[in-house]
Amino acid sequence: MSNIVLIHGAYQGGWIWQPLASVLRNRGHYVLAPTLEGCAERSYQLHSKITTESHAQEIANLLFFEDLKDVVLVGTSTGGMVMAKVAELVANRVNRLVFADALA
Repeated sequence: MSNIVLIHGAYQGGWIWQPLASVLRNRGHYVLAPTLEGCAERSYQLHSKITTESHAQEIANLLFFEDLKDVVLVGTSTGGMVMAKVAELVANRVNRLVFADALA
C-alpha cells in the first residue's frame, strides 16, 4: 500500500481531508493529513516568517521523522505550491504529486 500525505491550502487545516483520509485508510494506505503551522487549530503559531518554503520544510521534516519513502503527496489550493517545494527538498522520498484543484 501507499504512504500518502495530504496537504491543505490557505485558510484550511488537515481536517479538510478527513473524508478522503478515512476512505484511503480503510483501503490499507498509511495516510497523514497534518495542519501546517499558523493554520486552523495551529493558528496560535501564526507569525510573520511563515512562507511556502517554511511549510514545505515542515512537510519534508515530517517525511524524514516518519521515515516515509515512495510518498504520494496530494495538495489542494496553495497546498500545491507547498507540495511542489517539498518535492524539490526531498525528491528521494517522493514518488508522485497529485494536484487536486491546486496551485503550482
